[in-house]
Amino acid sequence: MDAATQSAAITALAAIAGSVVGGLASFATTYFTQRNQAHRDLLSRDVAHREELYSQFIKEATNLYADSLDKTLTNPATLIGMYSLIGRIRLIGSDKVLLAAEKVADSIIVSYSRPPTTFDDLYKVVHETRVDPLKEFTEACREERKATLMHL
Repeated sequence: MDAATQSAAITALAAIAGSVVGGLASFATTYFTQRNQAHRDLLSRDVAHREELYSQFIKEATNLYADSLDKTLTNPATLIGMYSLIGRIRLIGSDKVLLAAEKVADSIIVSYSRPPTTFDDLYKVVHETRVDPLKEFTEACREERKATLMHL
């Protein structure tokens, strides 16, 4: 092979190698971009699902807590909705969120066991002590959400 032929062969091989490297780079970029986007979509759906579940729990617990202030528990089936939500939280929530939800349930049971409260008594307790039976739960949910969103 003469020098001109070798030069042409080297140029052709360099062109082929460049095309292969460029194609692989393009493929790798597309693959990792798609994979990252799929992961972000999954996390976004997970966050939305948790937000919906935790919102349902807050609504149920708030209604039960308000009910417990002026009534005693005559029908334990009243608590089924709340315990169903706690079970769902157990499946997907963090340990801290689950523990806080269980504490809310315990406080509702304790509240049902107390004598009914008048509005004036309740106002004093809330105004003087700033009682918020859902505070720990909502703070745990916020921390969990923040930690999850950091991975997006």
